[in-house]
Amino acid sequence: TRFHFIMIILFVLSLLVMIGHGASPGVNTQVKELETTTHEIRRNVSDDDDRRAIATSGVTDEWTYFHDAPPSQTINLRKPQQIEMAPTSSPTVVKGDSNVVSYRPTRQVWEYGVLAPNMMPSRLSSPSLSPMLIQGNTETSGVSSRSSPTSQDKGLQSETQSPVSSNISTESIVSANENRIPSTEEVKKPNILLILADDVGTGDIPRYWNSGLVKMPNIDKLSDMGVTFLDAHATPLCAPSRYMLLSGNYQHRGRNPNGSWNLGYENNQFTSNQKSLSEVLKGAGYQTFMTGKWHLGAKVPPSGLVDREKYLTSPWHNWSLPLIDGPQDIGFDHSYITTGGIQEPPYSFFRNGVLTTDVQSESVYWETGSYTTPVGDSVILRAGEGDVSWDSSSYNMILVNETSMFLDEHYRNYADQPFFAYVALGAVHIPHSPPNHYLDGQPVANEYPSGHLDMLLEMDMAAGSLVSMIERHGVANNTIIIFASDNGGLRYTPGIPHRSSGPLRGKKGEIWEGGHRIPFIMRYDGVFPANEQRDHFVGLNDVYATLCELLDIEVPPLSAQDSVSFADYILSHNNTDKLRNSLACYDYKKSTLQSDALRKGNLKLIRFFEELESRIELYDVQNDISESVDLSNDPFYKDVILEMINELQSLGPCPDDVIGLFPIHNHLLDVTFNTTCNFFQRKPWKCNEFIEGELNCNSICGRHTRVCASV
Repeated sequence: TRFHFIMIILFVLSLLVMIGHGASPGVNTQVKELETTTHEIRRNVSDDDDRRAIATSGVTDEWTYFHDAPPSQTINLRKPQQIEMAPTSSPTVVKGDSNVVSYRPTRQVWEYGVLAPNMMPSRLSSPSLSPMLIQGNTETSGVSSRSSPTSQDKGLQSETQSPVSSNISTESIVSANENRIPSTEEVKKPNILLILADDVGTGDIPRYWNSGLVKMPNIDKLSDMGVTFLDAHATPLCAPSRYMLLSGNYQHRGRNPNGSWNLGYENNQFTSNQKSLSEVLKGAGYQTFMTGKWHLGAKVPPSGLVDREKYLTSPWHNWSLPLIDGPQDIGFDHSYITTGGIQEPPYSFFRNGVLTTDVQSESVYWETGSYTTPVGDSVILRAGEGDVSWDSSSYNMILVNETSMFLDEHYRNYADQPFFAYVALGAVHIPHSPPNHYLDGQPVANEYPSGHLDMLLEMDMAAGSLVSMIERHGVANNTIIIFASDNGGLRYTPGIPHRSSGPLRGKKGEIWEGGHRIPFIMRYDGVFPANEQRDHFVGLNDVYATLCELLDIEVPPLSAQDSVSFADYILSHNNTDKLRNSLACYDYKKSTLQSDALRKGNLKLIRFFEELESRIELYDVQNDISESVDLSNDPFYKDVILEMINELQSLGPCPDDVIGLFPIHNHLLDVTFNTTCNFFQRKPWKCNEFIEGELNCNSICGRHTRVCASV
C-alpha cells in the first residue's frame, strides 16, 4: 500500500542519515535517551529557547560544563532550581568539547540565561561564555574523568583527553565550534573578603581628608585599585553596626533595639525569622569563615549565664557544649572568635563555638592592668576570667594567621567552592596595646606619639596581609574585597594633631557625622573600576542586598528589610536610579533611644530625646560638612522637617499605627492581600509571621515598648 511504501522510504532515509553521521543504532538509542532527559530538565528549568540545560543520567552527580554561545554573549546567573533527573536504562555517553570542568557534586544546579550583546555584561562571568549543564559520567567505559582544578591549576590544558566516545558527533548533541571551557574561577561565584576595622573614623584614613598622621600604604593601595565611598554610614556604636552589616537591618529589627553585646543569658541579636548574610551565602555554596570580634550576643551553655565573675569556672556553665547562638548558628562553617573583642571577658577564643581554654588547667582571673608578654604589653581593662595565654597585643596577628590557615585549607580541600571570609579586627578599639613588631618584623609600638596611632599602623599592616593572601592565591580577579569600620573614630587626643573624624563633628557614640560616617572601600579586580570615588550616601546595612545582587542570590523573605543594593552604582557614578533616597541612624544608650537622624538628599535631620524637652537640628551636610549651621528654625524648611520627621518615625522602632488597609505578602503562598491592624489584634501570633505587623501596627506587634515609652 501507499502507507507501507512511505514507511519503507522513511526507513531507508534514516539509515542513510545514520551512515552519513558515522553513528550506530546503539548511539541513536543513547541520543534518544539524552533527548528524553533534556525534555525533563527543560520542563523543570525553563521553556525559553535561550535558556538551555542539557543533562544525562550517569553514575555520579558531578556536573560538567561546556559552552556554545557566540563570543558577544555573557552569562547571567539565576536563582537555583531543583531538578529531578529522568531515569534511563543505561549511562549515556555525551560528546562535547575536549576540555571539561567537573563541578561540586550537588542535586541543585543553576539556571542560566544569555544576555543580549547590548546589555550590561554580567558582573560574575567571563564575557564570552554561555554554559550548558551536563551531568558527567565519570565511570562510563572509554570516558576519562577530570576533577576540579586546584588553585594552582589555572584553566584547562588543550591536550586534555576528550571524555567521549570517538564515534559520536558533537553536532548530534550541540554545536560547540570555536568554544572553550571556563576554568573553575570562571564558573564559580566570586569569593568575598570582608575586613571590618573597629573604631576607625574617616579622619584616620589619609585618602579621605588628606589628613591623619599614620601612613597607610595598604589601605591606599586598596583605594587605588577599587572604589572609595565618601559618604558611607554605620551606627554610632559597635554591636548594632555588626548586626546591621550581617542582617541588612536597622538595629531595632533585631532582638534588642541597641543590639546584643555580651556573652550572657540571651540568644544573639537575630530573630528566628531572619537569615544572616553568612547563612544566605552558605546556602549558595560558599564556604563561610569568621574570625575576630563577635559582639552579636550569645548564651552561655547549657541555659545561660549564672556567674559573670566566673565565666569559665562556674559549675553552672558547661563548656563541653558550644556557645548557644554563636557564629556556627548563623551560617559560619568555620570560626575563631572572641565574644567581646579585646575589651571584655571572657578573654578566650572559641573555635566553631567551642571554648578553646581548658577550664581546669588553663583558666585564670585577669585583674585590670598591663602584662608584659614576648609580643608586647597586654592590657586588661575589665577584670575577668580568661585563658592563661591571653595577650591583647597579639590579637590582630592571631586573626591574620587564622585567616591564612583557613584559606590554605580552603584551597586544599574546597577549591571548587567560593569562600566568604569575615575578619573583624580588634584594631583600633581600646585598650591600645600594639605589638612590639608585626609578623614580618616591622616595628609597631612607639612608632607614633600614641598607642592609638600605633594601632592604626598595625591595622593597615593586617589589612595588607589579608589582601596579599588573596593575591598570593591568584584570585584577586575573582574576589570582592571590602574594607569598612563599625562606627566613627575616637575622641581627639590633646597635643596630637590627629583627628579621627577629620572635619566631621562628633565622634564614636554620637549622632553627628563623626559618630557614624565610616571609611568604606570595595575592590574587585577587572570588574569594579579602579581609583574611583562615590559620593552618594550608602549604609552598612546595604552590603547585604548589594552582595546578593552582585551574586544573583535572592534576598530571603523577612530578611534584609532595610537593605538597598548599590551594585550598579559601584560600576559607574552615573548609575544612581536604584540608590536609596533616605537613610536613618539611631543612637541608643542602655536600650533607651537618645537620638535619631534621617539623611535625605543634602539634608540631615536630628532628633534629641531629652528628659526635659526634646529638640531637633537640621543641617545641609553637603555644604556644611561640620554640621555647624542649624537650619531647623528657618521657616523655609518647615514642611520639609515635618516630612522628614514622619519618615523617621515610620522607619524607627516606634512607628505609628496605619489607619485603614495596607498590603501583606504571604511569602509561603506568594500571595498579597489587604488587611488592617484588626487582623493582628485578633491573631497576635501572626506578628511573628508578617513583618508588616511590626511596621504598621506597632501598638500590637511592636517589641520595644520600653524604648517607645521614652520617645
